[in-house]
Amino acid sequence: MKISTRKTPRTSPDTSDLVTRGIEMALAAWLVATLLSQHPNRVFDRLRPMSFIGNLIPNWRFFAPLPARHDFHVLYRTLTTSGEQSEWKAASSITPRSWSHTVWFPKRRGEKAVFDLCFNLDAARGKRVELEKTVEFALLRGCVARSIEENDPVWPQLSGFQFLIVRHSGYDTSQAPEYMFASPFIEVPAEVTQAS
Repeated sequence: MKISTRKTPRTSPDTSDLVTRGIEMALAAWLVATLLSQHPNRVFDRLRPMSFIGNLIPNWRFFAPLPARHDFHVLYRTLTTSGEQSEWKAASSITPRSWSHTVWFPKRRGEKAVFDLCFNLDAARGKRVELEKTVEFALLRGCVARSIEENDPVWPQLSGFQFLIVRHSGYDTSQAPEYMFASPFIEVPAEVTQAS
């Protein structure tokens, strides 16, 4: 067995201490810049362009600048092939919260998707856009159609449906619900209902 007699270069304790201190200071500066850039006041956003990589300082806000104060509910009514029109029924619902939801709440994703679709559709109303041609309308139409197919026994005799977006204040019962948008009648071809 051969033993190497080459000397390995050693850094002096002063150099390694400087490197360690430099890394510690850089990480501390990064942490402070990250925390400051999360402040709701946008003045602190000036730190973000200093990130030479682009995403080194993340843009997470601990609190939304304009938190949601309302829930959206999607209702629908159906029209059968015999001409019978139903009452308004819920196509979406808000699950009452429980402590277990702080750890596990997979249904929240669906509720959040419906909320975002309704919010974006409401925002598009003010832009003089044909709402029936928006992606949000198409997704909500599909969501309501699926809800009818899965939960409503009238599906095989369905001629069409209409949906309604209602903004509600949730637990605050002093405010009346606001009817935001009623879709036009949406025809469902007989081939679709018979194929299911």
